Amino acid sequence: MAPRLMPGTRHERDGEPEGLTPLLTPHCGTEPLARKEPSVVKVRQRADGRKEIRETIEGVRRSFYGKTSKEVRQKYRDALTTPKEEAPEFEPSAITVGDFFCQYDEVARDTMKRRSLETYRCIARKHLLPSFAGIKLAELDRERVQKLYSRKRDAGLSPARIRRIHGVLSSALNTAVRWRYVEHNVCREVSPPRVPAPDIRPLSKEEAKRLLEAAEQDRYHALITLGLMSGARWGELTALTWNRLDLENRTMQITRTLVKGKGGYSFEDCKTKGSRRTVALGQRAIDALLSHRERQRAAGHPVTGDALVFTNTVGNPVNHSHFRRNIFKPLLRRAELPDTTFHAATRHTWTCILLLSGVNPKSVAMQGGWSSVAFMLENYARFLPHWNDGGAMDAALS
Repeated sequence: MAPRLMPGTRHERDGEPEGLTPLLTPHCGTEPLARKEPSVVKVRQRADGRKEIRETIEGVRRSFYGKTSKEVRQKYRDALTTPKEEAPEFEPSAITVGDFFCQYDEVARDTMKRRSLETYRCIARKHLLPSFAGIKLAELDRERVQKLYSRKRDAGLSPARIRRIHGVLSSALNTAVRWRYVEHNVCREVSPPRVPAPDIRPLSKEEAKRLLEAAEQDRYHALITLGLMSGARWGELTALTWNRLDLENRTMQITRTLVKGKGGYSFEDCKTKGSRRTVALGQRAIDALLSHRERQRAAGHPVTGDALVFTNTVGNPVNHSHFRRNIFKPLLRRAELPDTTFHAATRHTWTCILLLSGVNPKSVAMQGGWSSVAFMLENYARFLPHWNDGGAMDAALS
């Protein structure tokens, strides 16, 4: 192999141009550098008193520890002389998809939250097992899964629902890979349908005022006001208890959420660490809560301790479907507001108004319980028309 010429010491050798020194570039057949002998490797003294050797063995950076230099050098020597174990050849399991899901269900029952577990079981029972239960898990390939999605689309299922089926199957197959039933997750090779971004319709400042005015005489006035003034989610509001409210110091502690499932209502911890938070309340929210407390007390409902702040007329948790159909939708019509959801009219509106008012996005994200500032801005940037350059480019180029 001809040597590659690189700039070097100025001299002339065997007819080579002056000022260049030959440098041999290793090729694929070149032997790797020899390992260092234990007697020449450097032994470091750690702050905790132990000795340490740091060396790269077969491309992996490793550390060896010992009380003495002799002990740590011996550990390094053993690592050099111990033959590398070859990974056993993968053997796919003969388990069927149906039997695997029976095993997976035992794990899901102990690791998933209630709503997630119910969703997984519903999708597995309705969509996955009827098509795949009898075939071997190792025979579940891209073509079978892709055809399932096509059949579901032809049957009228929405792209979002097919995406949910894809997510359930992919999550289960990730577990199958960890259990070494299959070598890889076939869902990585499948193309689920694209789901368009939801059309979020927050209210303007004027519309938000009309909503609060229209709700003043309603028994759920405080629920709507608190949702709009704090940005709290529906489940967080309906799980709120009186001992989590400090009306004197104007704060609200959010620690859990209300979940409705097939077996009724249950309370769960907030989904993320950031969702557990203390929210500062304005005077409008405090006034609405004080009036609501008197109304609840007059109706014979408890207003202290771990009693729910918001209940229906018989003291049970507020049913979201009933509230949306019989309370919120008529309220929007009375206020002559566009048809939207409670979430958009409260949480989305609260977020947009604060950002448009110049409140620090980090503060908005923390008070709203967002997982990150970036995620919040990604969802709301298109609703902020006043986020422009303030004329900076015109001034710079004028």
